[in-house]
Amino acid sequence: MKKILFLLGLALSLFTSTIHAQETSQENEEVEPETKFKQQPGLAKAASKIFYSEKPWSISGFGEISHVNRNDIPLGMEDDIELSYNNLYRFSTFFGYRFTDKIIWNSEVMIEYLQDPAGNSHFELILEAFLDFSIHKSFNVRAGLYPLNIGYINNNDEPVMFGSVNRSDVERIIVPSTWMGMGVSAYGVISPSFNYATGITQGLDGAHFLSGSFIRQGREPRFDSEAFSTYSYNGQINYVGLKNWTLSASMYVGQTGNNQTIQTSSGDFKTADAVAQLYTAYAKYTQKNWEFMALATHGYMSGTDDLFELTKMGNGGVGQVMANQNVGYLVEGSYDLLSLFGKRSFLRKKNVIIDPHHVKIPFFVRYEYINSHKDYNKNLLAENNVNMVHFNSDIITVGLNFKPREEIAFKIDYQFRNNRATGPYAAKEDNLLELGIGFIF
Repeated sequence: MKKILFLLGLALSLFTSTIHAQETSQENEEVEPETKFKQQPGLAKAASKIFYSEKPWSISGFGEISHVNRNDIPLGMEDDIELSYNNLYRFSTFFGYRFTDKIIWNSEVMIEYLQDPAGNSHFELILEAFLDFSIHKSFNVRAGLYPLNIGYINNNDEPVMFGSVNRSDVERIIVPSTWMGMGVSAYGVISPSFNYATGITQGLDGAHFLSGSFIRQGREPRFDSEAFSTYSYNGQINYVGLKNWTLSASMYVGQTGNNQTIQTSSGDFKTADAVAQLYTAYAKYTQKNWEFMALATHGYMSGTDDLFELTKMGNGGVGQVMANQNVGYLVEGSYDLLSLFGKRSFLRKKNVIIDPHHVKIPFFVRYEYINSHKDYNKNLLAENNVNMVHFNSDIITVGLNFKPREEIAFKIDYQFRNNRATGPYAAKEDNLLELGIGFIF
């Protein structure tokens, strides 16, 4: 606990001192250079290229290579290798085409390969495609398979857009980024200060849920005859009326039973009835040399008894104890250490590696808390063939990036991880060293 308080105090001191430095040196600062990667609402930087391309077509993408010195896989989490890998290789390419100024096609082909400490490996090919209809700045339509507007990372998931090697656990375990939905949404600008997104997509496939990762394993799009037998709603509102600030709130409410028939413990047959709710909010402040963000999320699940029986069908007879409620939050501050070197004359010469207008060395500290089972049905633990994985964890991440230009990031971070949960269902937590390289084009 003393270590946690010390690091939080260090982060707060860094935050306040950089505010003072920013105020006292503001007159002498250079104008922030213009980025060559603009963002379309709901999309990350490389994914937005077609919307700003001078040509009617575009090719863009991102890649990342990551290593985590993980020794063990939490018992019960073996089926989600993305949360327990040692090595990750990911490459994604976006292909965009503008039929007219009002109709734009965007698609993604992603390949990834992962390895875990047990020697297991996983290869995956992921496809994404959608159409945007640009009707008016206050009302546009997106239809197809696209990223849902929820939290922060889900719409900013390219590796140069966040400091840590991996996304935060809050936005991997509770908010299952990257999370794409098949459906239709509307988005637009209400006023200079407010913009919004709202949409209807497929419901979740609760048969594949895992206890320790909430709805994450049920987010995959479905193309079978039951693909649209259940539905969900997603909405987001953003406020940008304060200089350098973004304030955001979002929600998701969706059916998870997929209208599948289950057999209850009493022997009766019924249609699985369960609903997932997820609410998130974040505040982000960005200036030239430093950033600050705070994010919180709260999840709810009804019908966990039905999901226990449903997951038995999809997990070889092992029922998953899902949370009725979970919660997570984080605070993070970062500061560009290179700004301490004044004119930085040793980095003024532009070359194939260094862009002197965008080179940065951000140092960051992040504290996050996650409780995967704030509330759950304890009676299910008396059943046979039960799986429950409980994270009640404090995670402190301290890291450093080297960004020679805005499209490349070399990353290193160290995580201090402590699980407050005890007993046979508590997930084992070890401190982790993470190394990574990411880029966009």
